[in-house]
Amino acid sequence: MGLNLKRLSFLVLGLILVLAGCSGGSDSKSGANGDVIKLSYWVPFSGSDGEFMQDMVKEFNSSQDEIEVEFMNNNWEDYYTKFKTSLVSNTAPDVAVAHVSRLGELLPTGKLESLDELAKDADLDWSTFADNQLEAVKRDGAHVAVPLDTHAVIMFYNKALLKDAGLLNEDGTIKMKAGADGFTDMLRALKTELPDGVSPMVIGSNNVFTFWIWHALISQQGSTYIQDGKVTIDTPEGKKAMNLIKTWLDEGLIQADVGDNSYDIFKTQDAAVTFSGVWATGNFETEDSLDFAAVPFPQLFDQPGAWGDSHTIVVPKQKDKERQVAAVKFADWLAENGQMWAKAGHVPVKPSVIESEEYKEMPYRSDYAKVMDDVNYMPENDQLTAINDAILESLVKINYGQSSVDKGLKEAQKKVEELNGK
Repeated sequence: MGLNLKRLSFLVLGLILVLAGCSGGSDSKSGANGDVIKLSYWVPFSGSDGEFMQDMVKEFNSSQDEIEVEFMNNNWEDYYTKFKTSLVSNTAPDVAVAHVSRLGELLPTGKLESLDELAKDADLDWSTFADNQLEAVKRDGAHVAVPLDTHAVIMFYNKALLKDAGLLNEDGTIKMKAGADGFTDMLRALKTELPDGVSPMVIGSNNVFTFWIWHALISQQGSTYIQDGKVTIDTPEGKKAMNLIKTWLDEGLIQADVGDNSYDIFKTQDAAVTFSGVWATGNFETEDSLDFAAVPFPQLFDQPGAWGDSHTIVVPKQKDKERQVAAVKFADWLAENGQMWAKAGHVPVKPSVIESEEYKEMPYRSDYAKVMDDVNYMPENDQLTAINDAILESLVKINYGQSSVDKGLKEAQKKVEELNGK
């Protein structure tokens, strides 16, 4: 009798273990068909952005039990070469980050999925996204990516230095007249009033910021640098924009030969004003002694305008539609939880996030969020990276005094026409 009871005990224990194994436990994930959908996710965030995105992926994975995203951060320098190669060789991840400015070189592969049908199955509502950013991901009326954010060049200024110079209004805004002349006069006044060794303004005068600022200034005049396939660099608008930057340099209103250390120059309070990316916000916040403001890029010409780009989420083509729908659900979740991504300084792409109390309580972010409406995206071109580099090279020559404005823009026009094939 004792032996039979022992056997029965073992049988019951075995049955309990089997049932427990089938249930998967409280920490298991299961999709509609009982299996977890695992998605490989590539991003190019070599800087601190990567940590914020990794936190978002962890939060997404813990928020539901149907999809598990496997995060892979890639080196920025060769990300697009690697991603494009993976597309054409059919070894692409399930979902990936792509800048709006890079869609022109990725879409011709024919390997990115159009998203409208997938969006329906994923219950993604396009009307919840900001208009400017949504238009940037539409091609022939179809959505080819899910926008994630806006990152743009904005204006930062040191409120203490402006106040000491008598150029700060009671509401914390800068005292200056409208337009390019008013802005330049403000810088001239700063040059007179600031302590020795402190510059009125600092920008990256020998790096990509020169190109970004030039682009913002031509866009404020209703222009761009490739229009309907035609190169439009050597134009009155292009000259007017570059002459303004050259005036700032020639009068010592901005420092010459400044590259990436423009961040540190402003942070250490050796400059009163800077044009920099929204991503600098988090960096400047780490300096407790820096009393600064962050606002949209100023309107110096006919209309508001700023250089900017957007991170988007793209879905490579593959046979497993269920995985693609899961990728779109993940993309929508990232956009819906944009307050987490805003910690990196980026502007969320959904107005509902910008209007949320959580976002409004974040310092500085609400003050420059309007720039998302002012962003004029760069023209789409499969040679855009090489084109932008060619323009920058000529603009830096102008800054260094190696070319006149007229000669430098003519040189850029010729180089880009060759690259553009027209």
